[in-house]
Parts: sequence; structure tokens; C-alpha cells
Amino acid sequence: MSHLPRTSRRVLSSTASGDLFVIFGAAVGNIGGALSAKLLTNHPGSQVHIVGRSQDKLSALEEHLAGLTGQPDRVHTAVIDAVNDPKAVDELFSKQLAGVPTGVANCIGSVILKPAHSTTDAEWRSTLDTNATSAFNILRAASKKMMRGDGGSIALCASAVALHGVQNHEAIAAAKGAVAAMAKSAASTYAPKNIRVNAVAPGLIATPMTSKITSNEAARKASEAMHALKRIGTPEDVASALEFFLNPSNSFVTGQVLGVCGGLSSVRAQ
Repeated sequence: MSHLPRTSRRVLSSTASGDLFVIFGAAVGNIGGALSAKLLTNHPGSQVHIVGRSQDKLSALEEHLAGLTGQPDRVHTAVIDAVNDPKAVDELFSKQLAGVPTGVANCIGSVILKPAHSTTDAEWRSTLDTNATSAFNILRAASKKMMRGDGGSIALCASAVALHGVQNHEAIAAAKGAVAAMAKSAASTYAPKNIRVNAVAPGLIATPMTSKITSNEAARKASEAMHALKRIGTPEDVASALEFFLNPSNSFVTGQVLGVCGGLSSVRAQ
């Protein structure tokens, strides 16, 4: 059976501006969706390829992005399970992208708030796969493509809880810690090929994925109190940092894990 992803029909190549971006885990209201919007609006003439598991969610985001720019031909979709189908990820880069992408971001993630003794084997494996395995699959495929050209930028999503101990986060801290370490190692490996690899480490961000926390008044207030800036973040907060990493203008930045966390990973809240 073919693993070729469901995607827009024409093969995508770099535009005259040279900007071709691939965003995994993009949907309306999340970090990937906000990043896609920033790339389209701030990089005129760029092409943005949004990738996810749900065609319905991708179509909704595609419509939203087309409305922002009035240029629907700049947005393209591909239905791929980057966690469980690494061959499809590889084929996206090797067969669907004729040009070398300027930047690739993995915004796939999950949330689990449980102590280790309450975490099941299935939850542990799922957390590692969703966060670390997806990042590895995307890193591997994107770097192969970028090595055929003049390089590019890869941005991953770690977490503030991987940088600072927070109770009841053992599984997600382990998975996101793996992502942070992966980014630094890959930055060293691929620097001679002019491939930059960085990661963001967000605090709590208000997205559909975290709605169980943010919609509960008590949980939200407790979370806000943990952040020195006394608020939780927005998808746009993190998207701005990811855009910084993907922007070719920042070509001397690699191997960084940037806390976009209201101080959670480094500052004691008062």
C-alpha cells in the first residue's frame, strides 16, 4: 500500500522569494495555526504547507488562512500521521516538495498531568511517541531534504517543564526533554550543512489541547500564579518565537532552547 500523503496535487517548490515553509500539527486555534498565519502575512510570496492527521481541521485552517491573505494558492495541505507513519513524512519531503524548504516546524504535542505512579504504560508510550517520535521523524526527513540544497531551519517544540521541575509532569517532561536534547544534538550534527535546529520551550498556552486546564477557573488561576508574568500564554506568543527561528534573517542562531513561558522555566514567581 502506498504511503504517499494526501496532499494538494501539484509539486511544491520554492517561490521567487525562496520561502517555502512546512508546519506539522497546524490547526485553527493552536500554535501551528498561529505560526502559519504569521509566515503568510510576514513573508510575502511565501508558500506554507500545513500538515496534520485530520483533513477537516486542515481544511478549516486552510480556509481561515486564505481569508487572511486573499491568496488561497499560497496554502497547501497534507494529511499525514507524523507519529505512526514515518514513511509518509519522508515521502512528503522527497516526492511532494521539489524545492528545499526554508523552514520546517513541528507543533505536534500532547498534555498529561499525572505523577509517575499514576501514569499507565499506554500513556507513557503515547506521550513519548506524540512528542519525541514525531519530532525525530520530522527532523530526519527534513534534514535529508535540506542537505540536498543550501540548508534551512528546523524548529521543534519542547516545554518549560523539561527545563524546570514541576510536579506531576514526569511523562511529558521526559518526552519534551528528549526534544530539547534532540535539537541541540542535531544542531551540532547538521551545522556543516547550514541546517539550523532550535526549539521553543513554552509554558502553559491557551489552545484547544489545554482547554481542560484553562476552562477550569481554579486550575487556570493556579497555572497563572506559577508564571512570573501572572498569565498563561497565547499561540501567537509561541508562534512569534518559532517564526524567529525559521526566518532566514536569523541565520546565526542554532542549538537554542528558548523559554516562551512567562518566566516559568527560569524565574521564581512572586
